[in-house]
Amino acid sequence: MNIKNKIKTLICIFFVLLFISGCWICNISYAQSTATVSVNSSKEIYEENEEIEVTVLIENAKTVAFSIYIYFDNLKLEYISGPENVNVIENHIVYVWYDKTGGNTPLEGELAKFKFKAKERGIATFSVNGEFYDNQNKQIETNFKDVQIMIGKEQTIINDITEENNAKNLQTNNANLQVLRLDREGITPEFKQDIYKYYLTIPIDVENINVLAIGENPNSIIDIKGNKNLITGLNVITINVLSEDKTQSNVYTIEVTKTDNENLANTSLEILAVENVLLNPPFDPNNTQYNINVSNELSSLNIFAVPENPDATVKIDGNSNLNEGNNLISITVTAQNGFSKKLYVLNVYKRNYDEEIVFQNEQQENIHKLEEIYQLEKTSDNSNVLQKENETKDNEKFDERKSIFGIFLLFFIIVALLVSILYFKLKKR
Repeated sequence: MNIKNKIKTLICIFFVLLFISGCWICNISYAQSTATVSVNSSKEIYEENEEIEVTVLIENAKTVAFSIYIYFDNLKLEYISGPENVNVIENHIVYVWYDKTGGNTPLEGELAKFKFKAKERGIATFSVNGEFYDNQNKQIETNFKDVQIMIGKEQTIINDITEENNAKNLQTNNANLQVLRLDREGITPEFKQDIYKYYLTIPIDVENINVLAIGENPNSIIDIKGNKNLITGLNVITINVLSEDKTQSNVYTIEVTKTDNENLANTSLEILAVENVLLNPPFDPNNTQYNINVSNELSSLNIFAVPENPDATVKIDGNSNLNEGNNLISITVTAQNGFSKKLYVLNVYKRNYDEEIVFQNEQQENIHKLEEIYQLEKTSDNSNVLQKENETKDNEKFDERKSIFGIFLLFFIIVALLVSILYFKLKKR
């Protein structure tokens, strides 16, 4: 091999070593993606024997390989078809896919469609799960959303619930609703029989809202008003429930804002917090009912309430002069439009003197237990100190070796440049 060929070989080796060393020194890494994977249906209610098509979607990420698991009620649903490479095992589907181009054509949005047949009336749920990978062969952090459908005509479903309630032999003075559903999405909060006020915003092209209201006692009398010929602005739908024996009644209301500007009608809070007190459940803008338990020493509460729309207004009532036992604090959010409102309620229980003593004793016991756990963990940590120190020394030695290697690499680059200059001078001769 002549000197020119030797120099060419040295240069090639140099660039290979330079690339490997650069990757090693820089510790190249890629941020992991985050995604939402959901299973969707084109509508909520199907008739028996009707074909159902559901779609699996991925949002906020691209995937080059995945395994999907879809769970369904095989008593109410029958699998018909789907993509290739699908395995159906009793009540779930397994679908595996990968990008055959090696990651050049990742998928986003729609991943697959599946068809089912509605076999039996009732409520059926499609649940999705799985593993998803990006083009760096890293698993994508994923949230999953399920979908629920109803099989059978609306009246059939009502009859099924009525039969179930009849079997319970409910009291004749029961004036509660068991079911409250609309043909429009977006009602807040989620229905519960002891929550009587709800809120909904709709576009201006909606004329009517169909309301499905079923009493817990099938013989209760239900009267629905205000859901037809909706006007622009504020509408109030009332569902009056009169018990079978006509001794009890409840009124459920839905305040409906019809508008072409949802921001002007925004009545949700972005933040709701009480100083030194935890809300139960944790705050959710769509949840309007909370419970808190406070000390006997507190006479008032400092409440921090911030609306999502900064031009909305907030009014707080009942947070002063707290009595022992139950107290009610109301937080009213009035939208920028001036007429849409939402009421958040804090059910506050103030402990009496005896309850406060019991509570404080329990707190001291919990603190003592935590201290014991801390001491045990501290002892365990001390036993690992030497191991961690050794690991630190190993890391320091590794960093030292990296520094030496960096100096060597710099020297190697200088030598390679000199060799390259020599090569070009020989080439010109």
